[in-house]
Amino acid sequence: MDVADKMSRERRDRRPEPIPFQYVWFQPELVRPGEETSMGPEDRTVVQLLAELKVEVPFGVETGRISGSAVANPQVPTEAQNALSRSQKYFAQSGTVQVTITRDQMEALRRIGAPGKDVEVMRSFKNDQNVTFSKHCPGCQRWIHLGGAEREGQCFCGQNYRVVFDLTPENWSLPKEMRCMDCGDELSISLGGSGPKPWHAINGHQMQCAACAKKQLADQASESPPRTRSR
Repeated sequence: MDVADKMSRERRDRRPEPIPFQYVWFQPELVRPGEETSMGPEDRTVVQLLAELKVEVPFGVETGRISGSAVANPQVPTEAQNALSRSQKYFAQSGTVQVTITRDQMEALRRIGAPGKDVEVMRSFKNDQNVTFSKHCPGCQRWIHLGGAEREGQCFCGQNYRVVFDLTPENWSLPKEMRCMDCGDELSISLGGSGPKPWHAINGHQMQCAACAKKQLADQASESPPRTRSR
């Protein structure tokens, strides 16, 4: 055997044996209905948030920061709130559900139409009897008639508000119908046949009874400085 054949045989003898091919199986993660996925709360999109809030549009979705003294919502346990990082201590709320969100998610909801911090949301509900309700203005506590359609409005005091009909469960203890914005008396029809009592329309959803209008005029007169006679 010459030297070249000997060297060639030695190289073949040193060649490593081939490793047999192996299949690697990946077991997919199965998530049963009702179970949470690995996606964290901070990863939810605005579409997913609206679905979780059980609304189609953000018109009546309240957002804000969770105050330290706020009472915990049943769906947001106290221990869960305490465990949240600073960036997660915000909420989004419909008439049905309240969820904890991040600041970025709050700003995203507001960009697509959720009311800002200067707009109060007033909630009512539709019913077969077509009964309407009134609520106090969150700013001045005057009465506002909620009516029967979602809308934006402004109270006599200048407070901006939105009326939405997603209150769940239905709250029949709400004061019914149009009321005097000051004293809260319900707008009624005189039984003597003389038509409605003399009420004064302030705007499309606030009225003032005659007694309160008279008192307002008297108060304004007492506050006005006395006129000086010209010589």
